[in-house]
Amino acid sequence: MKLEGSLDAFGLPDVFQLLSYTKKAGGLHLRNAGARGVVYFANGAVTGASAEEARQSLARRLIGSGVVGDAALRDAIERAGAGQVGVGRALLESGGVDEELLREAATEQAIDAVFDLLRWAQGDFAFSMDEDNPDDVGVQLTTDWVVEEANRRREAWDQASTVIPSPDAVLTLPVVLPGDPDVTRDEWALLALVDGRRRVRDLVDVTGCGQFAVVSTLAGLVGRGLVAVRDGDDDHVTGVARRMALLAGLEGTGADAGPVRATEPPAAPKPSATAAPEAGDAPEERPEAPVGRSAGPPVTSRPEPTFSPVRRPDPQPASTLSPVGSLVSSSVSSSVGSSVGEVHGSTAVAPDPEARSLIERDPSVNRSLLLRLIAGVRGL
Repeated sequence: MKLEGSLDAFGLPDVFQLLSYTKKAGGLHLRNAGARGVVYFANGAVTGASAEEARQSLARRLIGSGVVGDAALRDAIERAGAGQVGVGRALLESGGVDEELLREAATEQAIDAVFDLLRWAQGDFAFSMDEDNPDDVGVQLTTDWVVEEANRRREAWDQASTVIPSPDAVLTLPVVLPGDPDVTRDEWALLALVDGRRRVRDLVDVTGCGQFAVVSTLAGLVGRGLVAVRDGDDDHVTGVARRMALLAGLEGTGADAGPVRATEPPAAPKPSATAAPEAGDAPEERPEAPVGRSAGPPVTSRPEPTFSPVRRPDPQPASTLSPVGSLVSSSVSSSVGSSVGEVHGSTAVAPDPEARSLIERDPSVNRSLLLRLIAGVRGL
């Protein structure tokens, strides 16, 4: 019997019911806008299904659950490449996976595939008689039960899709939880893959569990606050950094304040430009501007200070000196010494030129004060 038609005219549940009543065996192939799916029957019961015919859906589910080792998988892939059996059946025959786990995974895979195919509003179907299921692992599911389970998932899907809006949505793990987490092993296996970059469709591919299993589990985790749908580029770290920046104005570490530097001691105050220089002070030397840099505004040269000549008193006889004058004379003579010159009576001997030069070069000597002191002694 040749059975083919359009999904617009015949619903998929009706086609399933027909194949079940007639106890047919073979493969029901469906096409929709380039997508291809297949449902395998044996004696009117469903033995397996895939919404993506070109992919090893059952093998992907087994790999994602972590029940398959590398060596067993290599051997199964080698047999499947030779066109003998599918990867799932090869694993069963070689003992590379637990039989009960394999049949449980095949059942979930068939229901997920029928759930996806039931959402195809348009497309074509064609039944191929006596086509063997390459991944037949001994599972036989009644069509009524498969369709009922698939419809139940469609109802749950409508609610889950409002929480997970798109297969391209990205989920993140919040740092602060509303309470102590309580997760199952399946939920934990999915949480371990949420890294703030993978999309929902990526999680479906990595786990191999199908869209319904992944999306419904993620929706439950979102509802419990264990994961969150990322809104644009904003995640927990970005949000915390933005809120910390709001405190910068109070802490003085804002963007306008610049980087924080170590506290330095205050610089010594500079003399005012209008202050008169002390008598005898040398004019301040200004460093020349480096080559290639702006020298700044021109500096007006300051005239050298001029000083009135020291008044020399008329010489007086030594006998006219008062006791105080003698005391000051002897004190100055002992303190100044050979650096300035000897004072005899009221007449001061001219200081040694070399000593005068030494005074000018020594920054620790206040030349102006010393000269005024000498002039005052001379006037006594």
